[in-house]
Amino acid sequence: MKKQFLKRVLSTLLVGTMVAGLLAGCGNEDKPSENSTQQSESKTESEAPDPGQDNQEADNQGGDEGQGDEWIADREIVVQIFVSDAGNALPEDQENTPIFQEIKKRTGISLKLQYTPGQNGSLDALTTQLNAGLDSSVDAMICYLNNSTRPEFPVLLKAAKTDEMFADVSEYMKNSKVYSKYYEDGYLPKDSYKNIVFREDLDGVYLLHLNVNEVDRSMVYDPNEEYLGGPYIQKRIVDELQIDPKSIRTPEEFYDLLVKIKEHGFKDDNGQDIIPLGPKFWGGSFDALDWDMRGLRWGISDGYNMDKDGKIYHEAETDYIYDLINYVRKLMAEGLMDREYFDKSEERAGEGAWSKSFGIIGDVHNYVDIIYSSEDWVPLGPLNDIEGDNKMVTTGKTGSCCLAIMEQAENPEEVFRFFDWLCTYEGQLLCQYGIEGLSYTMVDGQPRVTDEVKAKLNEGDEEWLVNNVGAAFGGSGAYFFECILTNKNNIDNFGESRPGASGGDDSENIFARSVQIATDYPREYKLKEGMKATAYLTTLDESAQAPLKEAHDAWKEVLQQAIHADEGEVESIINAYRDRLQRAGVEEFKAKLMEIYNEDPTSIMFYGTMPE
Repeated sequence: MKKQFLKRVLSTLLVGTMVAGLLAGCGNEDKPSENSTQQSESKTESEAPDPGQDNQEADNQGGDEGQGDEWIADREIVVQIFVSDAGNALPEDQENTPIFQEIKKRTGISLKLQYTPGQNGSLDALTTQLNAGLDSSVDAMICYLNNSTRPEFPVLLKAAKTDEMFADVSEYMKNSKVYSKYYEDGYLPKDSYKNIVFREDLDGVYLLHLNVNEVDRSMVYDPNEEYLGGPYIQKRIVDELQIDPKSIRTPEEFYDLLVKIKEHGFKDDNGQDIIPLGPKFWGGSFDALDWDMRGLRWGISDGYNMDKDGKIYHEAETDYIYDLINYVRKLMAEGLMDREYFDKSEERAGEGAWSKSFGIIGDVHNYVDIIYSSEDWVPLGPLNDIEGDNKMVTTGKTGSCCLAIMEQAENPEEVFRFFDWLCTYEGQLLCQYGIEGLSYTMVDGQPRVTDEVKAKLNEGDEEWLVNNVGAAFGGSGAYFFECILTNKNNIDNFGESRPGASGGDDSENIFARSVQIATDYPREYKLKEGMKATAYLTTLDESAQAPLKEAHDAWKEVLQQAIHADEGEVESIINAYRDRLQRAGVEEFKAKLMEIYNEDPTSIMFYGTMPE
């Protein structure tokens, strides 16, 4: 069952907003919800207010005559999923799964979720299927989208703008229970508002950014809610080498630690020599460099940054890129780093971590069972960034998925009202906790998962959670219901950051160690406002976008090629890429970025401190 749990990437992504752009993974890349709508201790489920309940018109939407206020219509809604975590965690019998039956009972909606994996992942499936046109039975679709710089976004924008595939939901939003909040000043992240939901080049709202927190508390450190991502080191190594893992800050200190680990001769559970530095827990990834070589990453805005003289460069154009390449090459040459760091499969990376074949997991977080189920691993660092401090970067609120309702859908307003209802208090309670009496009980007005669900969460038994209940349980169960929510406010609405996180004393709380880690290894945050540089690629003429986007997309592969190349080939690989950037129009793009930056310095996430 541990292997089943490896397939769950707990949010937000992560982790999200752990470090804008520094956490890929899991998805996350974002910090979990931190919320504000206070609720009375004596409140019961039926008394709890819907988010957005102050909208009087929304309260009067009602259902069909003779039905309750939650009733939408007696119909089927088909959703096409382009999120692998959600698609791989669908109930075997959706119609007879408790949460689907409860949705039907309360809203009249027979929800049908369908997923067809692409040959090369969810992006491939999204591109292929939208270009071909979705089946006429599909009413809505969801895909992963943490911001407008994601490769999914141009595909979505084309479908909305050129292909006119999606329905305009702006008129439905204005009087909705939850999505009406998107019109409130400052509610949406700047990128979500300007580049995704309310684009000037669209005549309505076609794309709804999901998983937006009710209140931005991204600068507030609360151990009860923190997802601590980054490298984790074996506790036995810490003890035997007598080191303070929080003291490792610079690339030099990190290198010296890896050497000590190798020289000590640690063995894994199979009696084999361990590799000092392994890949991300979820599989090989270029993005783990943003944690493990943080002080050597200059292009913090999708490869771009501004130097101390106020000039914008792509990191490939600076000689600083050689420091990163040579550092990684040195680690691999000396056997200090897994040579499959970039491309090890998820299964093998997870197995390597569980068997302690790595001294350090390149990236994981405290809400993954390998971390909270034992005391074998502790956080390392975090390492300093190019500014010389180890504060984590946040850009404030963000999102993680995207919803679009199809133009072809029968009565798209009903489809919209259904998704809006899912985001109310009642809908979120159902989506996250399941059925009262089956998977949770109300204790002092707050939902608390049953002992059986606690046990399944602790075992990582995703199959049971998905098929016997069907709720999300914070991403550990039916992940679709984690994706589809917005205006999340778990602490204030439910009294805990995620289902199962509160259980009275520590012996009942399966995530007690997750909180303890966040308490023992506190972090600070620094706000770096603005969007990634590539979010502004769409400001160029359409003909100019494609070659530069292709060049951007190729950069990770080029960098990895340089890392693995023979020594005499590295410079020619980088020079060839520099030439490609020039041919693709990078100078015009940088000029556009400078124009945008001069008008509003908070519009682009630049550090502006290229090391000398």
